Amino acid sequence: MKKILITERLDQDALNHFKKNAEFIFDILEDTPDNEIIKEKLKDYNALIVRSKTKVDRDLLSAGKSLEVIGRAGVGTDNIDVEFAEKKGILVINAPEESLDSVADLAMGLIIGTCRDLKTAIWRTTECDFNRSDLKGVELRNKTLGIIGFGRIGRRVAQRAKPFGMKIMAYDPYISTKLEDELGVKLTTMENVLKNADIITIHVPLNKNTQHLIKWKHFKIMKKGVYFINTSRGGVVDSNALLRALEEEIVRSAGLDVIEDCLETEKSFLRNNKVLVTPHLGASTKDAQKNVSWRILEGITQVLKGFPPEYPVNFPKLGAEIKDIYTPYRKLIIKLAKLLVNFNLPFDNITINYPKALPENLRKTLTRHFLAIFLKPLVSTRISIVNSVIIARERDLGIIETVRSGKDFENLISIQISNNSKKQSEIVGKIYSDGYIEIIRINDFGVSFSPFGSIFIIKHVDKPGMIGKITTFLGDNEINIAELQVSRDKKTKTQLMVLKSDQEPDEETVDKLKEIEDIDMVFYNNLSNDS
Repeated sequence: MKKILITERLDQDALNHFKKNAEFIFDILEDTPDNEIIKEKLKDYNALIVRSKTKVDRDLLSAGKSLEVIGRAGVGTDNIDVEFAEKKGILVINAPEESLDSVADLAMGLIIGTCRDLKTAIWRTTECDFNRSDLKGVELRNKTLGIIGFGRIGRRVAQRAKPFGMKIMAYDPYISTKLEDELGVKLTTMENVLKNADIITIHVPLNKNTQHLIKWKHFKIMKKGVYFINTSRGGVVDSNALLRALEEEIVRSAGLDVIEDCLETEKSFLRNNKVLVTPHLGASTKDAQKNVSWRILEGITQVLKGFPPEYPVNFPKLGAEIKDIYTPYRKLIIKLAKLLVNFNLPFDNITINYPKALPENLRKTLTRHFLAIFLKPLVSTRISIVNSVIIARERDLGIIETVRSGKDFENLISIQISNNSKKQSEIVGKIYSDGYIEIIRINDFGVSFSPFGSIFIIKHVDKPGMIGKITTFLGDNEINIAELQVSRDKKTKTQLMVLKSDQEPDEETVDKLKEIEDIDMVFYNNLSNDS
């Protein structure tokens, strides 16, 4: 009989239903006790179900001697040490789909609320003021809705907006154009969306690439009088730029379920009748919370019965028979992914070429590793080597695995990223007999470096003085050069510099390096030795 420990409140109807199953014993701890109490209890349990308050850290995971699976009743897993759980052989699952409709509903609510001046209308009527002469809202029919981020939530918003008679355009460089025909939505550039939409709604994850995705330069190209909606994360929008856009009446009204911390105490902003703010209510519906409970209880019991999880977060171990070759290839493909992420170019197809000698199940697992790293900045839900292929399929990305035989392709992996059949970027790496890994090509540049440590990759015009200009700049900023190599492309009259440093630069230094004349691109990565 399997034992399941629940540390936070779940829907009672769902609990009562699953308690009827004689195969399981459920133990519910009230009021989220501290970890010491949980640790003492956990040693005898096969499964743990938490929401967001319980911190499933290394100590707690180590205490779970019989623990097979952890269920997060919700989407985010920031409170769970997933990597350590994987090392301990503990599966982690979540319930990422159950709140999507609630968030999309709220986005539509904010669209209607801003377009009809509901904040001012409600304030007035609470003061017994029924004057409506200046409350001239707009209809949604025939308005153009611009969606930034066309993932699962963005698509649900589009589905809701269609019956209102809205024209819909969307920007998401990582979504296949095939969805245009399926959903009747025009996929276009971010600039086109910003310039042409009457209402703009944001649905992207917050990460390094999307921090302040919407800046002043974006607001100033929007239509004057645009309605602006954000239900994703506050940090996606530059608060100062939004305030300026409101002041200059570029934004007629903003509907925000999320704001940056700096605005949470700004009463003048919160009381502004042009701003409709809600306290991150996206997933806060009875339906979503109920559905999450049913989904996670179903997921946990299915896993304990031996069935594969529907929404896994991490990945089980590979068989021991391929462990020796798995480790170096895993390291190589993760390094290739981390380097390719820097290019941040639109793509709809990924081609990975493997040595023919690699077993198929290993190739499939390595592809999952690559996608988990490469797609991570692009998705809001947690992505792992278990669910990375599913996420790629959801975005209708082409994933092609090919094999090559012959001496020239032994122990070599090449990855090509393309968009509309046009190559965007390519990287090639190799493994030697002693396990040493090396990057041997980036696009049209032949290189030779081990992808570990503090690494600059700099593309610049091929002319006298450039190498000295770059190395002098780094020296002036107290960055010592450990290794340096330069590769030349005579056709384009450019060079690619790969430079390793003893020190890690700050963001400001990297940004200043990018500003040096005749430098086309600068990437910086600190690639640790543990992956």
